[in-house]
This record gives sequence, C-alpha cells and structure tokens, in this order.
Amino acid sequence: MPQCSQPRRDILDNMVCLKPGSSTHSSSEWCGDLEQWLDQLPIISEKFLAENRRPLVTVAYAQSVDGSIATRNREQLRLSGPQSMIVTHRIRAACDAIVIGINTLLIDNPLLTVRLAEGQSPQPIVLDSKLRIPLQVRLLDRTDQRCWVACTHKSDPGRINAVEGRGAEIIRCRHNGQGWVDLPHLLQQLGERGIRSIMVEGGGQVITSFIEARLVDQMIITIAPRLVGGLAVLDRPAVCKGSLLHLHPVSYQPCGPDLILWAQPQWQDT
Repeated sequence: MPQCSQPRRDILDNMVCLKPGSSTHSSSEWCGDLEQWLDQLPIISEKFLAENRRPLVTVAYAQSVDGSIATRNREQLRLSGPQSMIVTHRIRAACDAIVIGINTLLIDNPLLTVRLAEGQSPQPIVLDSKLRIPLQVRLLDRTDQRCWVACTHKSDPGRINAVEGRGAEIIRCRHNGQGWVDLPHLLQQLGERGIRSIMVEGGGQVITSFIEARLVDQMIITIAPRLVGGLAVLDRPAVCKGSLLHLHPVSYQPCGPDLILWAQPQWQDT
C-alpha cells in the first residue's frame, strides 16, 4: 500500500506541548493537558488543514484492560464510566466532524450528538462503501445535521437516490484495493468542504484502516478497569512487515475509575 505523506512535525508538536507544569501523569517530558488541547483544537486544526490539505484526525475509543472494544459476538459494549463519557462528548464538541463505519451504525444505531458537554454536535459521517445504510436509522432522522455518507464510485445509482431521498448527502470516493472507500480521497474532499478536524470513533475496521493508511494524528484511548475477553480494536495487522508503530509522546490521566491515554502515533520503517 502506498504510504501517505506525513504531516509537518512542527504543527503536531503544537498539539501536545501546550502546558508545561501540568499535573498530568506523563511517561515522558510531554506535559500536555487534554482539556487545553481541545480548547485550542480549532486553531491547531485550521493551520493543519492549510498545511496538509486534509483534516486533523483524532482516533478516540474505549477499551477494557484486556484490549476489548466489543464482545465476541459483536454486541454493543458500554465501557466508559460517567466521567469518561463526558470527555468523549467534549472531544465530539471540539471536532468539526465525527466518523463511524457502517458496522458500528448497524450495531449501535447512534445519534453521534453532543449531550454531556457544551458545544455543537459535529458533522456525522458514515463510511459505507456499499451503501448498506438502512433508511430507518436515527442518523437520518436528525434535523440539526444532515448525515454525510461516504461510498465508492461503484455504488448503485438507485441506492444513492434512495439514501439521498432520506436526507443524507452522498460523498463519492475512489475505492482502494479492498473495494472500500479510499481514505486519502475522502479526507481530501472533507478538507475541501472546510472540515478541519475529525474524530474517528469506530469501529475496529475503520480504526484499523486509518492506522493502516497512516492517517492518524492523535489517539485518545479510554481504558476501563474491566476484563471482557472480546474483540480487539485492530481487526487485522495494521502495520506492514518491517514497520513499527509507537505512541510517543504519551500521557495518562485518571478519569473516575478509568484511565485516559492520549498520544501521537509514530511510524518507524525498519
């Protein structure tokens, strides 16, 4: 797979070196403060978009201590505690758009709104390469935000008309080697629409695809003190043979019973 050009490091450095002397528990010299980073995200992402011609991508999800994000039969699994859920909604409010995959939509039927924090709800975007979105999902009933559905150029025109008839806006993208939405092409189109930052919330296939394409700029992971024995966030190897993926710098902060980790992914070709 061809690798995408990497964002400029000086912009990304500004994402994490925000508040020297923070009380955040850190494993490095980074003393970034998550709340301050979220406050500054509009300014940071504006500059990021101008330099990289794509939105700044934050992957945020919750997992158990043993790395599970869902049960083995893919049932919905609520892991975050009340305090961590507030953080999740704070991240939503700070980003211009929120991205989920069609499998998450089919399982959870979410609204993707901001309810537990101040701020506007982000633009909802569903990755649905084959346009499997049911016409009765709650996202299509929202009146405050018109749902964007990203599909490939191979999608059936009749199906496109049906989904558009329910109020969704279709974003047609090239397809990759697996027949899925080509993420670089999607991010290019989102940048052209003025989307400066996106939150990728799931599920595992979507998160894996963004990591595989090296299109993740920040990771925020909520770790819940539970053992599940379920499905891991990566649904397939996301790093090519001969490459390594590190999270650095990395910081940890307790949030109620949970632990929140946030860091930058760093790819290293060996």
